[in-house]
Amino acid sequence: MTTNQNAAIFSSDLQTFIVTKYDPLLTIVKELNDKLQNSEKDKYRLEKRLMKLERQVVVLLDKLEVTDVTDVTIDREGRENKAERKINQQIESEENLLTPWLFSCQMGTPLSSLQVLLEFSNKNTVELNVRLWKREEDMWVNFLQLISSNDQNYLPQSLTLMDLRKATRKCLLTICTNEVLIVLRNVPGKSQAIYNTATMTLVAILASAIYEAWKRIELTDPVSLGRVVLVLDGEDVGSRLRAGNKKLKIEPLN
Repeated sequence: MTTNQNAAIFSSDLQTFIVTKYDPLLTIVKELNDKLQNSEKDKYRLEKRLMKLERQVVVLLDKLEVTDVTDVTIDREGRENKAERKINQQIESEENLLTPWLFSCQMGTPLSSLQVLLEFSNKNTVELNVRLWKREEDMWVNFLQLISSNDQNYLPQSLTLMDLRKATRKCLLTICTNEVLIVLRNVPGKSQAIYNTATMTLVAILASAIYEAWKRIELTDPVSLGRVVLVLDGEDVGSRLRAGNKKLKIEPLN
């Protein structure tokens, strides 16, 4: 048998090995690695939720201890005020420790950059242009149309404001158990907000609705919580968004 024949046989055996053994093993390793990364992300989110629930239990226990009717002293009013301040401080510290969900970015930041930075993909990303919103109905129709899929249509047959709000609440409760990135384009910045109060009010309504849906799932079924992120794209967006009696903290991405 010649050297060329040996080389040909060796090359054929190598190709057979790569096709039948190496490539399938490589695919399996890649799948296992992806599953491991996803498991680590799930573990991290569950640990954060557990820590938050533990802090909430501590706050509630402290509050129950303070308001115990059998614990009456002359300085009760002073103790209650002190305890209330302590609870408020704990709640404020808890809010600061929560995973950020409301962000801002410079106007025109590529969607792909936001997805990479926040670890989302095209299939769970929604992009809306706030300049198209003139009324609350416009916003909800726009949102529900884009968030709907072939498997799930959230847009109601009746487009009255009441029906749209009802459909949106149902939609938000669902997406809060999944992973969704919502990007709002052309949000007025600090210098323009005063001239675009209607738009800023609608942005605040949407942010508040997401927040309320998230808190509801958190209280009723915290294990099912997913990850919802809202990004405000605009020039010099502020650090706070006033939504009703709440001031939501905005974290800058760039």
